Amino acid sequence: MSQESGQHVRLVAVMGATGGAGATTVAAHLACALALQKRPVLAIDLSPANALRLFYGMEWAEEQGWARQLLAEQAWHDAAWRDSQGRAFVPFGALRDDAATERLAQTLRAHPRWLRDRLEETELDPGTIVVCDCPIAAAALRDQALTAADLALLVCAPDTLSYAQATRRIERGWEGAVGMPGAPDTGRPPETAIVLNGHDPARLLDRDIALLLRTGYKSVFAPTLVHRDESLREALACKQTVFDVAPASQAAHDCAALATWTLARLGQIEARAAGRPLPAAPANWPDLGRPE
Repeated sequence: MSQESGQHVRLVAVMGATGGAGATTVAAHLACALALQKRPVLAIDLSPANALRLFYGMEWAEEQGWARQLLAEQAWHDAAWRDSQGRAFVPFGALRDDAATERLAQTLRAHPRWLRDRLEETELDPGTIVVCDCPIAAAALRDQALTAADLALLVCAPDTLSYAQATRRIERGWEGAVGMPGAPDTGRPPETAIVLNGHDPARLLDRDIALLLRTGYKSVFAPTLVHRDESLREALACKQTVFDVAPASQAAHDCAALATWTLARLGQIEARAAGRPLPAAPANWPDLGRPE
């Protein structure tokens, strides 16, 4: 997606193949890792769980968010925050009841380009990468991200159900699930890649699932696994990320590598859209899984 000024703004939608796959954790750490690479980043929570904010130190009792602003017919960006490190994020907010949730869904279904249009109106820094944490099951919210996304990351846990759901989505695509014409700049749904999260190489099933993804879905499988790491749980307990509490941890290394891979993938997507040769992979970097 592009702003009127011509500066390119890219959006990455992060969602779990199943509940509990760790999409919110991956989204928060991807956004922070990109910021550490000196990229302008905006993290947006599209999930009613309203949990992304916890990685940014926001108080649990705080109820403000873009969803409440929208229902109150107020400016959505007034719900934006910056954490103690200066990282920008927009929480979902706490809705009072199911009726409010349904009103929000109706509003978004009536305006399928609402998020894309709001981002284009907002004066974001040139080259900003928007990272959205979105639920895969709540279609009205999910479709807002997919309508604007350049890249969708499907977070897969190392279990059979998550693997089955992730690969089924890859094989079927988004056309039958998304009430939108496709990604705005390409006329197609956003490119989708699988991210394996919570991988424990000591477990046989984890190794088997990683091998199945690496061999059977190589072109859409992110080669940077996010390993199971106690530091992730400890960081959330402190309402921070592993970059804040355990910067030397395996999880910090994995999420930094995922950010580098994401940047490379976005570069490939942009090059293909412009008809340019694909950028070369970084030296000594694993296969980026270039789409055919």
